Amino acid sequence: MKVLVVILNKNNAESLRRCLNSLIKQRCKICQEFDVLVMDGGSSDDSREVTLKFSRDYPCIKFKVQEIIGGTGFARREACIYALERGYDVVIWGDSENEYDESYIEEVLKKLKKCDVVGGIPEVNGDFFGHAFAWYHAIHLIIPKLYRVHIPGNNRAEKTFIYRKVIYPTSIRAEDYGFSILLLKKGIRLEQCVANALVRVSLPRTLRDVLSWQEIRARGVAQTLKEIEFGPWDLLAWSSILALLIIFLVISLISPLPLAIYMSILILISIYLYIRSIQFIKKPKIIYALAPLIGIMIYSFYSIKALIYYLR
Repeated sequence: MKVLVVILNKNNAESLRRCLNSLIKQRCKICQEFDVLVMDGGSSDDSREVTLKFSRDYPCIKFKVQEIIGGTGFARREACIYALERGYDVVIWGDSENEYDESYIEEVLKKLKKCDVVGGIPEVNGDFFGHAFAWYHAIHLIIPKLYRVHIPGNNRAEKTFIYRKVIYPTSIRAEDYGFSILLLKKGIRLEQCVANALVRVSLPRTLRDVLSWQEIRARGVAQTLKEIEFGPWDLLAWSSILALLIIFLVISLISPLPLAIYMSILILISIYLYIRSIQFIKKPKIIYALAPLIGIMIYSFYSIKALIYYLR
């Protein structure tokens, strides 16, 4: 198989250096068993220089600025066309925040011998927001069999024949979500599975960065749903979490029991997500058992915003 690793990047030079360093240390030999394309979203930092320094020793590492600057959806679509035109059989998607275990590509390629799409195993840092959103990166592993229809885009490998049938939407974010829905809409059944391939992923470390990340996600989800002409059913479900909380807060003025029951349910969900995602957190801390509850609330709030963007 002719394999291309695509790393999406923008203004992330230091993380890109660590990412590329982890790729040249793979058991699979770089430039023999896989090539690398850094698809850049118009960086103003040293991302190009970082990539070119690696490419002096490994000429199969290429740096390409997107022809259309407008988000990760454009980057993926351009990378799909790049892969098809150059005869690649497989694309392994990643972000410059990722650092790969030395056996990552080897394990992924093993699974691709019998599967069309393969996901790996994420590991996030053990800080508060790592606990709050670990489920976000590991959702395909936490919800039983979800990986059969959706695998997150930053930890995903797939055969390029798929792009002749379906290609990624050009949204600012969440194009992998839209891509999975498109496959379902068109009735395209792929064999999707999970490999024992570890990738260390990064999450925003401050509340301000988390909110900025969620804002872009909200706009991206609205864009991709409009582009693929699909209803916002997922957004309605997530939005209802916070909406119901507000309703029960009002009801609590009459009787506190409904609010207490609802909060108990949310706390149990938080503990469940903590237990299910703890294996994907580096150095987990039990004091953050309710961190997923905060993550759910933030996610629900921005799902409401996404719904507004969609309707508007």
